[in-house]
Amino acid sequence: MKKLLLASLALAALALPARAEIITIDDPLHGACTGCTAANIGGNDVTVIGPNGVSSFGFTSSPPGATGDLQIKVLIPNSYTLAQVQAFDAGVNVTNQGNTFDLHLFSTTAWTSGTLELDYLNNTLANGAPPNPLDAWIGATNTVQPDATGFYVLTAETGLHTLGGQSDPLSILNTFGLDPAFMALGGFIVGNMFTDGGVISTAQSSALFFNQPSSGPFCTNCNPSAVPLPGVGMAMLPMIGAAGWYARRRRRQLAA
Repeated sequence: MKKLLLASLALAALALPARAEIITIDDPLHGACTGCTAANIGGNDVTVIGPNGVSSFGFTSSPPGATGDLQIKVLIPNSYTLAQVQAFDAGVNVTNQGNTFDLHLFSTTAWTSGTLELDYLNNTLANGAPPNPLDAWIGATNTVQPDATGFYVLTAETGLHTLGGQSDPLSILNTFGLDPAFMALGGFIVGNMFTDGGVISTAQSSALFFNQPSSGPFCTNCNPSAVPLPGVGMAMLPMIGAAGWYARRRRRQLAA
């Protein structure tokens, strides 16, 4: 009888369906700011930066509570010169709660093909995180920068953060800005979160798209109050401005 019972249990086990493998999917990050709006521009679904510009933005996760080291990435169309991008790199920082984080130009060669995360930055993505192909964003940029074929990429490491959800107000702890609040027309701001399971990247439609006028080193005639120094043309003003920003940043670093 005992042998018959064991045989019956064995047959019952064989009849049960195989257990499905449970796979954890890491949801991507989502750009957020006051007045941000979802839009389809140039065939790309993006999130347009609101009226506060680049002085107040951040990222959320879905579901809430993604935790890891948050990297801010600024994408500048390569229709601007490398010298303009380097001036921006030298003079602009990311700020958060009184803290200042340096931006670093990832490469003097722009990203012009493939995916941002895998092909250009060589990141190991968490399962389900989007690789962000170039054609997800370049269409929007080309509506205002027709000559752009890609982006220069600058990154800033902002340390450990826990993100709120998409339906939550953006918390002060997770609100960032660029200082000075300069940006290039047609550029993007996106985020990466580095976790033990890999990098959680930004959803393509939640990349923050800047369609406002250029400022800082990305324009020459956009400041009507700027008066050229004797013997200095307007084309030199961005370089002069960058030198001043760099000097101010050095003074802040030395005073810290």
